[in-house]
Formats: sequence, C-alpha cells, structure tokens
Amino acid sequence: MSRLHRVHFLVKLAAAFLVMAAAWLVDSAWPAVAIALAVILVLAAARVPGLAAYLKGAAILVAMVLATWTLNLTLQGQELAQVLPMAVRMAARLVATTGAFFFVMETSTPGSILAAASAARFPPMVTLVLSLVFGIIPMLREEFHRIADAQRARGMEIDGVPLHTRLRYALARGVPLLVQSIRMAHAISTSLAVNGFDAAHKRTTWRQVGLTVEARLPLNKVPAP
Repeated sequence: MSRLHRVHFLVKLAAAFLVMAAAWLVDSAWPAVAIALAVILVLAAARVPGLAAYLKGAAILVAMVLATWTLNLTLQGQELAQVLPMAVRMAARLVATTGAFFFVMETSTPGSILAAASAARFPPMVTLVLSLVFGIIPMLREEFHRIADAQRARGMEIDGVPLHTRLRYALARGVPLLVQSIRMAHAISTSLAVNGFDAAHKRTTWRQVGLTVEARLPLNKVPAP
C-alpha cells in the first residue's frame, strides 16, 4: 500500500472540493485550463492507478463538451469568438473536478474510509454512503474490465470496428455490468445484516487515525527496553 492510500481520507476529500471550487470560481478559460492541467500532472506524478483509462475518458468528455457547447451556443446566435472560451472553460472545469475526485477514489481503500469517518464520529448512514460511493466504483470498473476481456475472448472487440458495432458491443457490456452491480448490492446488504449493522448504533474505529490512517497492530509496537 502506498503512502497516498494512508493519507487521511477526509484530507484528500477536502482537497478535492477545494480544487473543484477553484475550477468553478474562475471566470475565464485559461485559469481553468491551468487548474485542469495541474490536476493531471499531479495524477501522473503520483502514478495513480488507472490513469490511462481516465485520460481516455477525459478526452472523450472534453470532445463532447466542446462540440455540444459550441453547437448549442452558435445556434443561439452567439459569435464563435465568444463561444469557444466558454466551451473550453466548461471542459476544463469538468476535467479538474473529475480528476480531483478520481484521485480520492483511486487512493482510498474502504478500510481507510471507514476508519476516517468513524474516527470523525460521522453518522452511520454518512459513513456507509461515503464508503459505498468511493469503494464500489473501482470494483465496478474492475468488473467492467473482466466483462470486456471475456467478450474479447469471444471475438467482440470494440477497437477497430465501426461506430454502430462499437455501440452495440458497449451495450452488451452494460447489461451484465448492471446485473453484477445488483448482485454486488445484494451481497453488501447481506453482509451488513449479518454483521449487525444498525443506523442507530454509533461505531468506533480500531485504527490509528491522524493525518494518515495506520492499522493498530501489536506488531507495530516497539517493546520497552
């Protein structure tokens, strides 16, 4: 486990919200682009897992935002010189926001999220929502990759095929992913019931939670001389 995984979850979450606020408060395109580039550079420097896949998704997002905003505002009668900066600013805001929370999601384990939220004495439902939101998304992405690998083994290759075939294969991936997500939700609910989860019961943590989250193990204790 890297050091990024042991950083306090709430510290990373607060940093992500600050980045998002900075990106959405700037009123021109180039500062927003600078914030988005800074986020991507931090992701690359930290060697966050899944960065290549995120960059592909971010590139598609930027292309879609630029195309839709430019077309929509141009049809409304605005000049192209005014439309392009607005579209670039919106795309940069979305990249900065998704990149910041992608960093939090990829560098936070379910255990560190639970430990940080429990140490902060969050209500049980808040703790549950945080752990599910930031814990299940990576699990679903891994399941999506497994489905894609199984389809490739059966000849359903998305790369290098026409667009309509790519969309059809993508739908074929979405259906089993939906089924698997329902099964996963049922498994989580069963596990919570078996372990006696109660929204009215306050929890404590068995981990040492400070700026970083450390497991409280007897092996970590140094014996007295």
